[in-house]
Amino acid sequence: MVYYTPTKDTIEAVGVDTIKATKDKVYDRILEHLKVEGYPMEGDPDFKEVNVNDLVNAIIKPIMFDFICRTGRETIQLRREKEIISTSNETGDIEEFVVLDLIPVTQEKFIFIVEAKQSSLGKAMRQCLLEMNDMRGNNNAGEVYGFVTTGQHWQMFKYDGESFKTTREIMVVFNGMDKKSNLSVLVKLGCPRAASCSLPYYCEGSNTRLGVFTCRTLGQSVRLRGV
Repeated sequence: MVYYTPTKDTIEAVGVDTIKATKDKVYDRILEHLKVEGYPMEGDPDFKEVNVNDLVNAIIKPIMFDFICRTGRETIQLRREKEIISTSNETGDIEEFVVLDLIPVTQEKFIFIVEAKQSSLGKAMRQCLLEMNDMRGNNNAGEVYGFVTTGQHWQMFKYDGESFKTTREIMVVFNGMDKKSNLSVLVKLGCPRAASCSLPYYCEGSNTRLGVFTCRTLGQSVRLRGV
């Protein structure tokens, strides 16, 4: 499977300030969730799939809200517990999170789904890819997107009817993320990938003295601007 990252043109079209404002809002929603329900740990007997779904809901709703308000596309809607049936009616499954474009109201165009599992991304991946194939078949053209997540880790897929592409695994929730002032490496030190990074306040193994850190989004060392 081919890896890909968001293009610079896509980021500039949306606007860096807009992306950062939405990131800040999502970050705050995650902190609110962790404060109330605790950190998602697979070994915790009280941590169940419904907890993952609640965290996913807290993450994607502010993103969709900002997108709808910015574009005026009120036909973009989130559906919960929606069945996706293949064009041959041979397969069908219930997805917890499905985003649709309802133009017109009597028709549905699938945009993306989120497959959430309590344990590993691998268990969620197979079902996600199958449902994306059914989504693309119902749309008849274009691209569809899917996310698999444990709440803590996320991975995104894109399907154009011929091949699947994926991002690398991204950690969205991590211990200590409530200490934003001590973890704002990407923002304060000017990482060249800050606009497209999913982790605006954290990067692993940072070395501010040398101006080099390991970017979790890229999975490689990055030198900070002006250092």
